[in-house]
Amino acid sequence: MALSSCATGYSNPPFCLRNGMVSSVPKCQVRINHRIGLSFLPKTSLPARKNPSNLRVFCLRHTSAAVVTGKSWEKLVLNSDTPVLVEFYASWCGPCRMVHRVIDEIAMDYAGRLKCFVLNADSDLQVAENYDIKAVPVVLLFKNGVKLESIIGTMPKEFYIAAIERALAS
Repeated sequence: MALSSCATGYSNPPFCLRNGMVSSVPKCQVRINHRIGLSFLPKTSLPARKNPSNLRVFCLRHTSAAVVTGKSWEKLVLNSDTPVLVEFYASWCGPCRMVHRVIDEIAMDYAGRLKCFVLNADSDLQVAENYDIKAVPVVLLFKNGVKLESIIGTMPKEFYIAAIERALAS
């Protein structure tokens, strides 16, 4: 789950990135040789930049939460000394993408005090069934291998933080 889409710092961004509007951008290539190649644009040549060293690449999707699977579940979640947050998601789930962003922020805010993981409920069906996950997104909070909180659906960041603070205080 590293980078799913990217865009360049070109002075005239593509239509999908204009006016603060962000849409799902397919695979993107960036070549720094005085020309920029973006695979989602028509095969026209973009004008050369006068100073290519100022070219910046912005990532629209980067994750701070690590991936956990059925094989690593016991080691990373149940045997963790640190409280653990796990987001159950599916690749086809739109609301899961919104929750991903919130979980990524929380992972950075609580680094060292909370471990954050994501688990693909479609790929690791057995783990999802063990915790009675019927829909996604679902966020579970664990402490000492015991499930403390279950948050179903898309919620504001403050809702997740309140649950985390309760788990850390227990």
